[in-house]
Amino acid sequence: MAEPNDDDDERALARREGASMTAREGASVETADPYERQYMKGEGLVLYRDKQRAPWIMSALIGAGALGILVPLVLGQPGAWLGALIGLPIFFLVWMLFAVLRVTVSQGKVQVQYGLFGPTIPISAIESVAPTEYRWTAFGGWGIRRGPDGSWLYNMPGDQGRAVRIEWRDAKGRRRVTLVGSKHNVELAKTIEQARRALPSGAARDALPPGEDDDA
Repeated sequence: MAEPNDDDDERALARREGASMTAREGASVETADPYERQYMKGEGLVLYRDKQRAPWIMSALIGAGALGILVPLVLGQPGAWLGALIGLPIFFLVWMLFAVLRVTVSQGKVQVQYGLFGPTIPISAIESVAPTEYRWTAFGGWGIRRGPDGSWLYNMPGDQGRAVRIEWRDAKGRRRVTLVGSKHNVELAKTIEQARRALPSGAARDALPPGEDDDA
């Protein structure tokens, strides 16, 4: 008889903990990919996982820019190799950093990663969470943006202006506001609140260690 794999165990546990509710309501609850299994394991059981990919037009524009660098190189134009040497890694890095927005909610943490960047927020450090709507123009675009009120937004084109607003305290007691763009903002907020309610009574108020995520 075949041994159950880690993904089967995770899905079964998630169903028992109520994550199936979000799936019935239309949330994008996905199986962990290799990156998430390695770097976004969470703390305790993973209750929710969402992955938003950049729209094809964004990837096409980045690809077109890279192609514009390659054409002179193929044509043998003088100095084209230097442009390719500098430009191609930049286009590849931009694509790697902004191709996917990942969100994982576990029993102990909310992890947000836009490429390699984003906060890890302990559930016990969260003071409030709620679905909300935003205007991308107020933040000046998409990606990792800072709002006029000092909040940070992690968003991807195509989220229809929906987000989850998380208010929390870091290890120094400073109030933080993080908005995470998501078409499934109601389900995401519900799952985070579910994790908050499940904390043991009198649980320690964890927070990020000093110095981590100071600017985001």
